[in-house]
Amino acid sequence: MAIKNEWISNKGTYIHFIDNNDLKTNEELPFIIVPGLSESAEDYIPLMKLLSPRRCIAITLRGRGHSDSPQEGYMLEDHISDIESVITYLKLDEFALMGFSRGVSYTLGYAFTNLKSIKGLVLGDYPAIHSQLPEGWVEYFSTLPPWRGKALSDRMKVHSLYGLQKESEQILFWDKLNSIHCPVLVIRGGKEGSALSEDHARKYLEEIPDAKLVVFQDSAHNIFEPDMSKVVDTLQQFLKSLNRKVY
Repeated sequence: MAIKNEWISNKGTYIHFIDNNDLKTNEELPFIIVPGLSESAEDYIPLMKLLSPRRCIAITLRGRGHSDSPQEGYMLEDHISDIESVITYLKLDEFALMGFSRGVSYTLGYAFTNLKSIKGLVLGDYPAIHSQLPEGWVEYFSTLPPWRGKALSDRMKVHSLYGLQKESEQILFWDKLNSIHCPVLVIRGGKEGSALSEDHARKYLEEIPDAKLVVFQDSAHNIFEPDMSKVVDTLQQFLKSLNRKVY
């Protein structure tokens, strides 16, 4: 699998993304990944390799990894525009889209204005809420252990964390979910520590016309552990079902 690192300017803020560029025909939909709060595209290379030869694109949102870290511009709309800038640059008309953790709120925000292009959605362990990060959140978040083996200080600059906290606001998406008519896969961790409660998981199923819930009983919030193969098998089955649909 050929991994290609690219950067695209979003109004002067350079956004990094990784493209495995393995799409050989039009039979398989490209799969776009929006990482979690502090994650970057590199975190998803193992998953992209396991999903190959399907074309996969992972986006590093502003303030993370190898993307630019502006002093301001961390509102929901700014993150949505990062996703849009990459997809527009790649000239993708149809694709499947996945968000994990806080990436779910960015994914949903993008989806509501691009419903015709999205042929399938994967929502990883997070409710349909863009939460407001409270005072003291940066200090708390900075004390957490390394995520996927990498310390927070190696993932994000301090001013980006404060920008996220300062510019965040509470936005609920539940009343918009019924506008999503493509198939939706909701994945929830079944252990303590999951960010998606049973009630919120049930609410997804109630509000989205074509939604399916899968619970990884051995996982907490990090649905990719302890068994990445379970994630791959679940995604492969879902993505292949999209390929068989006639649009």
